[in-house]
Amino acid sequence: MITQHDHAPGEFDAGHCRACAREAGLLDHYDRVQREEDTLRAVQFAAWQARSVAIWSLCSSGISILLAAVALLAN
Repeated sequence: MITQHDHAPGEFDAGHCRACAREAGLLDHYDRVQREEDTLRAVQFAAWQARSVAIWSLCSSGISILLAAVALLAN
């Protein structure tokens, strides 16, 4: 057992602790979990960007419709 470790004796989290994963022989699982978490963060950031672009697009199209209506009423 590793002496300088954050987990209680007999407990391990092979999905988030590289030392535990190596000790339990689950290093492949650890690497897969880390890749999945990185992918999740990337997808969440892309979704946030898409949302902000969609909001900007909706606002600009609303302003365009309003300006078109004002132009029609002005004539």
